[in-house]
Amino acid sequence: MVFFLSKLYSIAFIPDGNRRFAQAVGLDLFSAYSLGTQKAWQVLEWLTYYPSIKTGTFYTLSLENATRTKQELSVLFKIFENELDKIKNNKFIHENGINLRFMGKKEIFPKTLQQKMLEAEKFTEKNSEKTIFLALGYNGQEEIVDAAKKIAGLAKNGELSPSELDKDSFKNFLYSNMPEPDLIVRTSGTKRLSGFLTYQSAYSELCFIDKCWPELQKQDLDLAIKDFENRDRKFGK
Repeated sequence: MVFFLSKLYSIAFIPDGNRRFAQAVGLDLFSAYSLGTQKAWQVLEWLTYYPSIKTGTFYTLSLENATRTKQELSVLFKIFENELDKIKNNKFIHENGINLRFMGKKEIFPKTLQQKMLEAEKFTEKNSEKTIFLALGYNGQEEIVDAAKKIAGLAKNGELSPSELDKDSFKNFLYSNMPEPDLIVRTSGTKRLSGFLTYQSAYSELCFIDKCWPELQKQDLDLAIKDFENRDRKFGK
């Protein structure tokens, strides 16, 4: 195994193009999303080649995606459940010290799926090598609105003074106080963030790859990270 030196600490993915890939090669939705899920596991394995990367975030299901047809959602939920059932005995997860965390409006999912998410977090809570966030039922603007509601409630009860807030303490009211991503990678050639990490992505570097998510190869990720290494990040200074 070859390990790569990198200054990249936190990376995030918008794994786009599963449905387009399915249409292009004549796959049904279940097969396409299963391929997409397996690709996510593969990408997670590739990240282990980069010891400096401590955090990875996957845009697994947006809040808008959750309004798709019952048929499509039932396919997705079934795949999610199958994968979550494997977490407890997943050697790769535990041998590589991967801590799983879920962020978003988890309450919109079936109770059984919510419970499996909690169990997966508990099974991996002692792992500390890498933290992987899965954004489910997520929308960045909704996250900010929900944070504002929490703050307003505390302020109304006299438990918080708005003057005490700054951009760092505000993060404590988001779904998860995760590290801001250094690099966000989106597949399928679409060049937008689609509500992903709206607050956290203020100074993220962006990379758009003209391949559907199931087509992504390790060399694509390596090239994206190499390109990131060559960028001069000034953070507005």
